Amino acid sequence: MASPLSIRSVHPAGDPTGNKGAKHLVDTSGGGLREIPPAYILTVPSCRRPATPPSIPVIDLHGLHGPATRDLTVRSIAAACADWGFFRVVNHGVRTSLMEDMLRSAEDFFNLPPEEKLTYSSDDVMHPVRYGTSLNTSASHTSHWRDYLRHFGHVGFHSWPHNPPNYRHVAREYLEEVRKVALGLAGAISEGLGLGRDYVEGALREGCQIMAANYYPPCPQPNLTMGLCPHSDHGGLTILMQNDVDGLWIRHVDEWVPVDHVTGTFVVNIGDYLEILSNGRYKSVEHMALVNEHKTRISVAVGHGPHMEAILKPAENILSVDGCGPKYRPIVYRDYMKSQQSIVRRGKNALEQIMI
Repeated sequence: MASPLSIRSVHPAGDPTGNKGAKHLVDTSGGGLREIPPAYILTVPSCRRPATPPSIPVIDLHGLHGPATRDLTVRSIAAACADWGFFRVVNHGVRTSLMEDMLRSAEDFFNLPPEEKLTYSSDDVMHPVRYGTSLNTSASHTSHWRDYLRHFGHVGFHSWPHNPPNYRHVAREYLEEVRKVALGLAGAISEGLGLGRDYVEGALREGCQIMAANYYPPCPQPNLTMGLCPHSDHGGLTILMQNDVDGLWIRHVDEWVPVDHVTGTFVVNIGDYLEILSNGRYKSVEHMALVNEHKTRISVAVGHGPHMEAILKPAENILSVDGCGPKYRPIVYRDYMKSQQSIVRRGKNALEQIMI
């Protein structure tokens, strides 16, 4: 397992913009930003795009709805989880127009005046609605070239941003539709683990949904910083879409592999919860966001996890079938999430701390 990236603190607050963000830094430069401030300089992992990069598996979700095709589709999802931890889904049932509306609404939010966005700023990593820049943690760290809006989904929408005017309406519909995709996948993943369809699906149905809209503006020195350093996700499933600007890289067989944008599709990855539940059969996969010199990248990631008070631990049926003891100590999901979101040493450090 790759060692987590060590993030140096070079600024007392970790952010030279006063939490106004990377976009504010670019916008106020008048097009004259030639170098990034020292507070943004990070050690970027070595990764070169091969001439023919390997591709993550592609899963046609239409196969889950037919008795004759469900078993094969479940096996394909199981293989993708075991071999990659990432896969792309097509025929997922979410309208392309709704996906575009969500990206547009996110962009409109980031285009609001800094003072309005800062009304959603909070040092509490568990705050239900939160605008910020760099990593989620409020602890001092080297800044990342990223602004974000993060909030819980499918409940509490009255606390979501009221500007842009259509944000709540679009985000609510989008998150409801994405949740349907996540639950369908959870049922298939549960079957693939031999747990019965409702084991994981039921946990996520009763659990939490968290959306993070990410804004990565053009960067004059993209080789010296990152949008997000390598990390795994704390939940069960993350469903990601983005605009047409690439930047996602994932770790696969000790190499960094680019995952390019394909219009109308979602990229799905499993998180730490499923690694713990499966007792390591499936591994959450480190991924990162690189930036570029010319175009803004916007992504919307929606994580799905169990109930905040759920105990994360390996499933008894898996321990029985595999004939081995648990590899992870039990922990309350709320505590795990808070720990994972608060640290500045990323990678899979939070998960490693509960390994037996």
